[in-house]
Amino acid sequence: MIKVLVVEDDADLVETYTDLLTAHNYAVTSVSRASDAIAVVTKLLPDIILLDMNLPDNSGTVVISLARQYKRLAHTKIIVVTGYAEILQKRNYISLRVDLILRKPVQNDTLLQKMSELLTPAVI
Repeated sequence: MIKVLVVEDDADLVETYTDLLTAHNYAVTSVSRASDAIAVVTKLLPDIILLDMNLPDNSGTVVISLARQYKRLAHTKIIVVTGYAEILQKRNYISLRVDLILRKPVQNDTLLQKMSELLTPAVI
């Protein structure tokens, strides 16, 4: 089963993501703070991290940095879901270290499609 870590402080979005993803056979773990994500991510070893950048205790950049430095998370795909997509796309540090940036609110079918595309190996 594909493991997803949702890092989001909006309880309604967490519920939406959890309901959607579990209905499509994803194993979902959610946290609302960057510090909680850091504590969980190296144990969970998720296949995908759905990450909000504006978290109560810190920026999502600390989660990105840890995930990209920890070799056991090399396979982990990071999807930033934010209301500030234009800003992030202009910041090379973020856009070069994540797999996808989506603008909130993201449509359920779009999220599922993009996640599937990231998890499907490219055919050469």
